[in-house]
Amino acid sequence: MKSHLPFFLFIFLVCTGSLSYGQGTNFRFITKANTESEDTTKILGPKYKRALKIYNKLAEARGDKRFPLPAFTMSGSERWVAYLEGDGLSIGLEEKAYDICMSYGEEKGENAIAALLGHELTHFYEKHQWRSGFADAFQDLQVGADLNQTIGLDKLNNETQSDYLGGFLAYSAGYQVFENLPKFYDDLYQSYSLPEKMQGYASKSDRKALAVKSTEAVQKLIEVYEMANLLTAIGRYNDARVFFKHILTQYQGREVYNNLAVLTILEAMTYLSKEEKKYRIPIELDLTFGSATRDGAVDAKEKKMKALLEEALRYLDNAISMDKAYAPAYLNKACVYYLLKDYNRARFYGNVEARQQARLDRKKFRSTLLNCNVLNALILYQTGKEDKAIEILEKNKKNSALAAYNLGVMKALPNPKVKKPNGPEDEEIDGIEFGNIYAFTRSSKNRRSKEEQELFGQIDFRKWENTGGLTESTIYVCKAPPGEEQPDIYFHITDAGYSGENFYEEFRVGTPRKAITDIYGEPGFSLETPNGQIMVYEEMLIMLDAGQKVYRWASYFLKN
Repeated sequence: MKSHLPFFLFIFLVCTGSLSYGQGTNFRFITKANTESEDTTKILGPKYKRALKIYNKLAEARGDKRFPLPAFTMSGSERWVAYLEGDGLSIGLEEKAYDICMSYGEEKGENAIAALLGHELTHFYEKHQWRSGFADAFQDLQVGADLNQTIGLDKLNNETQSDYLGGFLAYSAGYQVFENLPKFYDDLYQSYSLPEKMQGYASKSDRKALAVKSTEAVQKLIEVYEMANLLTAIGRYNDARVFFKHILTQYQGREVYNNLAVLTILEAMTYLSKEEKKYRIPIELDLTFGSATRDGAVDAKEKKMKALLEEALRYLDNAISMDKAYAPAYLNKACVYYLLKDYNRARFYGNVEARQQARLDRKKFRSTLLNCNVLNALILYQTGKEDKAIEILEKNKKNSALAAYNLGVMKALPNPKVKKPNGPEDEEIDGIEFGNIYAFTRSSKNRRSKEEQELFGQIDFRKWENTGGLTESTIYVCKAPPGEEQPDIYFHITDAGYSGENFYEEFRVGTPRKAITDIYGEPGFSLETPNGQIMVYEEMLIMLDAGQKVYRWASYFLKN
């Protein structure tokens, strides 16, 4: 019998992109004539190191480590600005392009470089080089010829997608969205002596217009992600799920899968008894950015909870498959097994996997390491080792509010008396009082200034910023689908670095957590993050950094 191995091997190589399609540069930000500026000198030194640092931050933010990362190079040529080699093995930035970027200043220059490199990395992650490479490799066959006829349209689609998702990638790596792209194109075309129109590219004016639209699209995706996290924190799980899944239709990232798992775990926990819910487990919502009772028989509740927890495990496995060093996903997986009372697996994923990965990047996952200790204490307590559990929590209570809270529950400590046990209320952000937010959004002037998105034809998502006095804050509104008996939700959230104080001047950016709890007491619910915590009060979310200090806050309310 004739072996079919060579055929299957061929199919495998094609499907995994392992065929060598030639060493040409498939994706170039621009293309000058081959006779011009062909200096292939590899640039090293401070410029290269700075650009490499940006490149590595982008790759880390993407978190997709299923494929080897292309090597980064800096070239002395003046032909392409930035490029992805046709074999997908390297991404380059030209020194001249670097200099143009840095002419905007330190911060904006790095934002510009991040936009360029994010663009090229998106070509790689989205496998844009595969189609054109396949067409080149098999141009003597009809399939290659057919593909070549569509390459022009593909190129436009790919370049637009790379601008859009590359910008989101840059933002997720900590760089501000580079809004100077139209001017950047002018400077680029002038410096490289380029004509208004080049074969295979949109005209300069069209590229500038597309850059503006891409920037707007990136900003909308960022807003959807922030709203999804806010909805998760206050327990609007169905709405949050729609927001996260909207992002996944366009961008697959470990944080999105992780946070989708978090809301699914939290929803599962609504089926726990009051006794089972008295401890807080360290589920981590990644921002880098009260539970209800249910009716029904005990068996039905347990089945529903188990189904949700198994769904969460699938999301966490997706996050881990993208990045095997992503500590929060391992910790959250441990929390799922803890809830399933599978303490051996909970101990393995928390004490071994999560702890090991968090130790490799202590700065990034500072809170994750502390949360591993908290979960270990809870496991010990549930397995009859109460003294050891209390000992661990005692050691961690100074640096972990979650440890202190669970320690108080274990030792049955009374709640301390506070000035305002009902939590923050009657708040004011950017001069707009809590009770006036609805009126603000309903005024004829402000209604015209809102931005609006519809998610899956179900949820109407609205945003206000830079209007009506909003200078350091944003208002978000999530309107439930028509026909659903679900109230609308309003958030008014401060920008990072907000310069004001809350209405009664009781806290501001930098206020320690203890000062918050001395006034308002422990919140009814808190949600961990890899580098901090969200304190959830009845009308306010207070976001803390790794040092347990305030860095943002948001007021919120429901409106029927």
